[in-house]
Amino acid sequence: MEIQSIGPNEFLSIDGPASIRIIDGKLYVLGAEYGPGSSFTVMRGRRIIVKSLSDSKIDAVLGPEGKIERIDGANEVIDTWDNELSKIQLRNSIIVVLGAMDVGKTTVTTILVNKGVREGLRIGVIDGDPGQNDIGPPTTISASVATGFITHLTQLRNLRSIFVKTTSIEYVWDYVLSSISKLVNELRRNYNVDMVVINTDGWVSESTAVKFKLEMIKHVNASHAIVIKRGDEVNDLLRELPNVTKNIIVLPSPPNARVRDRDDRKIRREMGYSKYLMPSRELTVNLREKPIVNLPLFNGLRYDNYITRLIQRSLNVSISYIEQWGGVAVAIGNVKEFQIRSIGDVSVAILPMNWERGLLVALEDKDNYLLSLGVLRKIYYNTGKAIISIPKSFINEGLIDHIRLGMIRVNDNYEEIEKTLYIGKIESLLSSQNILRK
Repeated sequence: MEIQSIGPNEFLSIDGPASIRIIDGKLYVLGAEYGPGSSFTVMRGRRIIVKSLSDSKIDAVLGPEGKIERIDGANEVIDTWDNELSKIQLRNSIIVVLGAMDVGKTTVTTILVNKGVREGLRIGVIDGDPGQNDIGPPTTISASVATGFITHLTQLRNLRSIFVKTTSIEYVWDYVLSSISKLVNELRRNYNVDMVVINTDGWVSESTAVKFKLEMIKHVNASHAIVIKRGDEVNDLLRELPNVTKNIIVLPSPPNARVRDRDDRKIRREMGYSKYLMPSRELTVNLREKPIVNLPLFNGLRYDNYITRLIQRSLNVSISYIEQWGGVAVAIGNVKEFQIRSIGDVSVAILPMNWERGLLVALEDKDNYLLSLGVLRKIYYNTGKAIISIPKSFINEGLIDHIRLGMIRVNDNYEEIEKTLYIGKIESLLSSQNILRK
């Protein structure tokens, strides 16, 4: 426990884990004001900047790696951000927060949430970053409703998640786009929110990324686009934004934002998998009753042994299982890597033996909402059944309508070991035959 006195307009940088109680005075914290007797927490690995609005006294409890420092506020962006964000009419707004990685998008989202709470609003929040999701597990787009002050999005309860199969939006951006739109409609229609804030991923510089962000703003009919600018990372996006919205707010990035490298982000995702899935249990699923929607095994044409042998000779590959839908066949064969071959007019996608082991999957309801993440362990082709590791806490087996394959393989410690992009290639093949159920 540490008692500190702070003068008016002084700034503190607080690294978590930390618990702060205000003894006297008033602090501005992420769009909220805290007075005597109130308290807030800073999560482990997070940093927030606090401004004292008067002579104040605080009681700080710091955990391991927690730290409080007095800083020069001359270069801080708190006042600039607060002034610009205060111009927004929050009620009935849909706000999209944009910017590269580690520029403060989550912080701006948190400030907007707290400003809405101060106005007595019910705020819908969507985390649109499947790689660093703070509301739901990695590989999802997730939604929540905020009715009280927060210091980070991880404090919000996950209400709805949509599994987008991977953590890299560039491979699935069209599906992410439809998922975000779906969650906006869900929050407005079924959760009676007064405003929606969408926190986005850091993919902004490439031409496809710009297209994705512009399409998002159009699809959700955003009232405001907030862009956090650091260097020239968002210049292309800023040039195109006036074509889709008139209400654009450009904010400077904070000078002391924490920057996480690729390894840090990977570790955080892996902690997210293990936190969500452990402790686990095994679930047996009959894939004829609850099919894999993006690889509909066991509902296509099965060949007899004679035809299978002919195909093996034609492909010069030993095949343990094969199934056909229209002009596409999927085979399990003795190959080292996934490959696509052709026999006449039929495209044959050949998966290696044990291709399924360790794949992240989603157990989804009839509306394609996530019920639970899982890890696919084994498919038994003679019985049409799959073994999937799921959280022990999952009890809604009766709501499972289908399974969706992901594009990430993990080991037994939930560490990412491979991105299986061939799942997307199989989906494209099947889509060309109108096989896939959306």
